[in-house]
Amino acid sequence: MIKLLCFCLIIFSVSLHALTEQKSTNRVNIGVSPSLPPYVFSKNNSGLQLELIKAAFKSQGITDLNIIYMSNKRVEHSLEQAEIDVAVNYAGSRIEGIYPSQSLLSYQNVAVSLTKNNFKINSVYALTGKSVLAFQNATAFLPHPYKKVTTKLNYYEEVVNQAAQVDHLMKEWVDVVVLEKRVFLYYLQQYQLENNTKEITIHPIFSEAARPAYFNDKPLQELFDMGLAHIKQSGEYNAIMTFDGTNYAKASYDGLIK
Repeated sequence: MIKLLCFCLIIFSVSLHALTEQKSTNRVNIGVSPSLPPYVFSKNNSGLQLELIKAAFKSQGITDLNIIYMSNKRVEHSLEQAEIDVAVNYAGSRIEGIYPSQSLLSYQNVAVSLTKNNFKINSVYALTGKSVLAFQNATAFLPHPYKKVTTKLNYYEEVVNQAAQVDHLMKEWVDVVVLEKRVFLYYLQQYQLENNTKEITIHPIFSEAARPAYFNDKPLQELFDMGLAHIKQSGEYNAIMTFDGTNYAKASYDGLIK
């Protein structure tokens, strides 16, 4: 019995080692939206989410990562068709064969308006009758009542280019923009470099949402989760999340946000 147990443990160990070795030499294809700073910077394959993913894989010996930039909708399709191995943001239905990792971090989607308009936006239903510009595929990512409310808006559009959301808001072409808080603050900072800005109010009408990575290979997802746990334990995770060389974690701007 003891010999049998030892044999099983050896087989398990060899299998795990073989998986690691296989994934170490095989390229992992990662699909991600090209316009998501500070979570993703396509110019240098960096940003909060990508750095966390790279660190987690590296801790497990996987360094050959092929980052492919595409729209959120294309990411979803590519993962389901096994054209990529990992999706950074996936809003598709939880179909068989798609495996979420442990959460990388949390997004805080918000509504943003100009303070001078004095909008009282305490829930998603308060958007009714307003003109809203949201991020692409927002109706799939945000809670179901949001999609229902979009049919009652004065104007509604979703865009890939999130820098345009800040521009439209500052030029008063729309009443409200809907997007992730850190993303908005990053683009607001960039906009300020060449433009005057107006005071804005952030309305946190959505709950924080955990953001895992999504896989179509269960062993790879499990290996990644081991890596994610490792970098959390080692302190590397916190080091990445607090890095503010490009204001990754900046939460507010004095005198501008109410």
